Amino acid sequence: MKLICAIIAILLLQSCSRPSNTTDKDNIRAFEVEDPLVLLVTKTAQDSLPYFIDYFERYHGKENYTFSLKTSFNDKKLVEHMWSTPLKVNDSSFLCVLDNVPDELTNYSLGDTIEIEFVNIEDFIIVTADTLIFGNYLQYELELAQKRQ
Repeated sequence: MKLICAIIAILLLQSCSRPSNTTDKDNIRAFEVEDPLVLLVTKTAQDSLPYFIDYFERYHGKENYTFSLKTSFNDKKLVEHMWSTPLKVNDSSFLCVLDNVPDELTNYSLGDTIEIEFVNIEDFIIVTADTLIFGNYLQYELELAQKRQ
């Protein structure tokens, strides 16, 4: 049985100056759990995760650098994919703060402290001085698909 996922894509390229811990519910998109696009984006993020970790360890806390991670959260049969801001990297996970208001989930809230295992990371974003350095794979793929139409 396929579940419908809500994927929240924060358009940091359009709103990098927006303060942390904000949400934009207009950016919610529904995808099937096994949508080929979602699977492609997750594989791409997983394949390039060592770069994100290295960059995070070198630049986290420095002025003008922003890091974000996307992972899925669930509550019974509901699944949402939301962004978090990493605070610290551990051996196999990040300690993060949830940076989205859940659309339907009730067991998570904006600002919750959470742990995200490396294997559960579905997308990420690195921004410096309002410029995307790396990541935001879903948004990139959605824009490519739109241009093809």
